Amino acid sequence: MIKLSLPIVSDAFSMARESLKSQRLRAILTALIIAIGITALVGMLTAISVMENSLTGQFTSMGANTFTVQSGGMRIQIGSNGIQQKRQQAIPLRTAKRLAQRVSEKGMVGSVSDDVSGTSTVQYLDRKTNPNVRVMASDGNFMVCNGLDLSEGRYFSQLEQDEARAVCVLGADVASSLFPQGDGIGKTIRMAAKPYRVVGITQAKGSSGMFSSDQVIYLPLMTGHYAYGHSTSSYVTSIMAKDAASLDLNIAEATVIMRGLRKLRPGESDNFNIRRSDAIATMLVDSLGFVSSGALLIALITLLGASVALMNIMLVSVTERTKEIGIRKALGASKNTIVLQFLSEAITVSVIGGLAGIVIGLGLGNMLALQWDSPFALPTTWLTIALLISVAVGILSGWYPAKQAASMDPIEALRHE
Repeated sequence: MIKLSLPIVSDAFSMARESLKSQRLRAILTALIIAIGITALVGMLTAISVMENSLTGQFTSMGANTFTVQSGGMRIQIGSNGIQQKRQQAIPLRTAKRLAQRVSEKGMVGSVSDDVSGTSTVQYLDRKTNPNVRVMASDGNFMVCNGLDLSEGRYFSQLEQDEARAVCVLGADVASSLFPQGDGIGKTIRMAAKPYRVVGITQAKGSSGMFSSDQVIYLPLMTGHYAYGHSTSSYVTSIMAKDAASLDLNIAEATVIMRGLRKLRPGESDNFNIRRSDAIATMLVDSLGFVSSGALLIALITLLGASVALMNIMLVSVTERTKEIGIRKALGASKNTIVLQFLSEAITVSVIGGLAGIVIGLGLGNMLALQWDSPFALPTTWLTIALLISVAVGILSGWYPAKQAASMDPIEALRHE
């Protein structure tokens, strides 16, 4: 067993530093191999943390006391065990409006909307947006239930809703594309060859990369219904509970009301879905577990290769420094001291590579945060694990070469040329 003391350990790492300086290129290449493995681990897991934070923030921005009633659901398929939803009967506008009215009578706030188009191009004079603007048909309570605020102008009046007037509210990104000078209120834009007067612009909320409330144009509910509605349109009812504590009770009440509107008998399964904002984010985040497993596997394979390379380099170093080892043992260095010397070299190279990999991995992973306008991710647990893995790689790769060096016969080592 190696008896450690601070002076012995300090001397060992000082000698390791000097030795690595004399073999600078070899040390850099070895550290680079380890850095690549740690970069793969930290970079991918940091990117996944960014996605998780962004998705969670996007869905919970509606509020902790909001849920939706809708037909069917999204299909999430990442791997063979992905979450899938069965197809369900569409919810017509009449049913959705009656549900919103009934829940409002019980003290909740109900809003009806429909994502009528996800591939629209909006134009003002010679300026056009990309053809990926979503069009939402929404009623008067939509902004309250979905946590939206206006930066300019106003939302639709009741008269505009009732008469299905050609007015619109622009998402922040759409407004900045069409009106870079910020003078969009009162202007007339065109969408699918139809004119719409801009009455408001929403406050920027950012994007998750998958969903963005800034890349949307909002129309009055009946305006969107007449322009885009068809026999298979299915409307969503967003419901804001009285408060967060009443959420479960209000969900149960909304379920009973919707079952009555659907004329479902006792014992029949619901032919609609009720979604809490945080539940959707949870499903998506859980599905990212497959990606995390793949990232971990790739990183471990890379680190295994790095361990083999480091062990090989340390064995070569032991052979090249046979005479040095003989001199040190002849001067009284113990086996434990020799082991510590070579082990400290392996650990030093590995930790340098690990730290470089952590820095590079954090930078690469958070490039996604910049692109998605999400908070900077710092997965401290994985960073700690990555650093510990670096130390473990150094110990495992350096132990055998260190033992080989310590077991040399000093007389034979001194004769080595």
